[in-house]
Amino acid sequence: MTKPGNVADGAYVITVRGVAGPWVRGVFDDTELSVAGDTTVLRCAGADQAALHGLLHRIEDLGLELLDIHRESAGPA
Repeated sequence: MTKPGNVADGAYVITVRGVAGPWVRGVFDDTELSVAGDTTVLRCAGADQAALHGLLHRIEDLGLELLDIHRESAGPA
């Protein structure tokens, strides 16, 4: 059973505007990062809410525009 605030079975998926360059990619080296059109998608598997807030602070500190954030459940085992 998963405790509240723990997403061990899924991932947070965060989409920001723009294509991340090498420097921004380095700031988020602890996440899976991909580019879709003119957006960058960050996927952080197994993160709890504290880790999510850390990611959101980095996004804010860099002045990136947050477009979407959602939780993706893990697929069937």
